[in-house]
Amino acid sequence: MAEDAKEEDSLRVVPAKEILDKIKKGKPVEYDGVFIDGDLDLSKEESKRIEHTIKITNSLINGEINFSNYHFLQAVNFSGSRSRDNVIFSGSQFSGKVDFSGSQFKVDVDFSGSKFSEYIIFWSSQIGGINFSESQFGKSAEFWEVAFEYADFSRSLFCEGVNFMGSQLGTINFSGSHFSGPAEFLGVQFRLNADFRESQFNEHTTFRGSQFSEGGDFSRSMFKGDTDFRGLRFSGEYLAFKDADFYEPFLQEDACRRAKNVLEKNGDRDRAGYHFYREMDGKRKQKPWYIRYPEYAFIQLIFGYGVHPWRLMAWWGITIIAFAAIYWAGNGLNGATQLFDYLKFSLATAIAPGYIATIISPGSTGYKLLPEYQAVAIIESIFGTFLWAGFIATFARKYMR
Repeated sequence: MAEDAKEEDSLRVVPAKEILDKIKKGKPVEYDGVFIDGDLDLSKEESKRIEHTIKITNSLINGEINFSNYHFLQAVNFSGSRSRDNVIFSGSQFSGKVDFSGSQFKVDVDFSGSKFSEYIIFWSSQIGGINFSESQFGKSAEFWEVAFEYADFSRSLFCEGVNFMGSQLGTINFSGSHFSGPAEFLGVQFRLNADFRESQFNEHTTFRGSQFSEGGDFSRSMFKGDTDFRGLRFSGEYLAFKDADFYEPFLQEDACRRAKNVLEKNGDRDRAGYHFYREMDGKRKQKPWYIRYPEYAFIQLIFGYGVHPWRLMAWWGITIIAFAAIYWAGNGLNGATQLFDYLKFSLATAIAPGYIATIISPGSTGYKLLPEYQAVAIIESIFGTFLWAGFIATFARKYMR
C-alpha cells in the first residue's frame, strides 16, 4: 500500500470520466504511466461495441474496471498496469489482440464466457483470482511465468496452443476443457489442487519438470496426442487418472505408474490398486499379439492382476456351475439324482484337490464319476485350485495389509 501511494504521487492523475467520455465518443484510448482515479465502468451503457483501441499501460487504476458483455473490435492492452479492485470483462468478445502482460491485479479478474479471436498474452502477470470459465480462445493463449492464486478455465476451448511455462498456480480448474492445440505446462508449480477432470488434449501436452504440491486429478480425461510427464515431481496426497483414455498404451502405463506410486506412498491402497491395474493393462497392450490376448483372457480378465478378489470369486462360481452343467448334461456321475448333486460334486472338485482322488478311485463310495469324465474333473480341479488360491492371495493383499 505504501508503495502504491508513493507511486500515485509520482504519476499524472487522469480522472476515470475522461477515459469513459473518449470511449463513448468513439475515440481511441491510449495512456501510459498514469494514475486513473475512479471506476472504469461501462456496464450500464446501451451500446456494447468499442471500435477503437483501448491501451492503458504501466498505470495504476484506483477503481473497478467493468466492461462486461462488450465487443472489442481492436486491441485491448493493460500491460504493466495495476489495480486493487475487481476487473470484469465477462461475456465479452475480443476481435483484436489482448495483452495483460506484467499486470498486477490483487483481487478477481473475470473473463468468464468470453471469446478471443486473436492472441491473448498474460506474460509475468500476478493476479489474485482469474476466471476464464466457458471461454473460447481462437489463437494461442500465452500465460508464461504467471502467478495466480486461483484460476478457473473450466469448460473452455483452446483452438490453438496454450502455454503456462514456468508459472506458479494455486488452485486451478481445467475440468471439461478442450485443448485442440499443444498444451505446455513445462516447469509449472501447482501449489494447490489442479483439476483436469474430463478434459481433452488433442495434440502434444507436456508436464515435464512440473511440481504438484497437493493434488492432481485427470479422471475421465482424454489424451489423444503425445504426453510428456518426464521429471514430474509430486509431493501431494493424490494423483488420479481414473477412467482416463490414452492414445498410446505406453502413456497409460507411465501416467498410471506415477499415480500408483503417489497413492501408495500416501496409503491410499484402493486407488493405488486401480492405477496398478491400469498400468499393467497399458504394459500388456504393448506386447506381441500372441502374448497380449492370452494375458488378457487369463491374467487380466480372470485374475485381475491381483487387485480384484471378488472378480476371482465370481469366476470360481461360474467355473463350478459350468462344470456341474457338463456332468449333468452327460449323466457323468453315478449316484446323482438331481442337479444339486452335480453342483455339490463340482464344488468339492474345485475347492479340494484331494477329493478328486477319492471320487475317481474304483473302491470309493458315494458318487462315481464315469471314466470318460475323469479328465474333465482333473481340469476342473486344477483350474479351481488356481482360482481359489488366487482369491485368497488377492483378498489378503487387498484387505489384510
